[in-house]
Amino acid sequence: MHDQPDRHKRYKQSWLALTELGKAIVARTDDFSRHNPIDRWWGGTELTNDRLWRWDAETRALVAP
Repeated sequence: MHDQPDRHKRYKQSWLALTELGKAIVARTDDFSRHNPIDRWWGGTELTNDRLWRWDAETRALVAP
């Protein structure tokens, strides 16, 4: 894109908007992990959706699964 000045200009002038899913996630009426499941190993630890820790913005603390 950076090698195509016209395309880059259109990109910089474009408007970004949340999808309906994005709006639902921001409103906390849906959970992104339902739409993007995790199932992988990282540093000897298995990461899965049923083991997701969450951040609680009100208490500013991690919440265990």
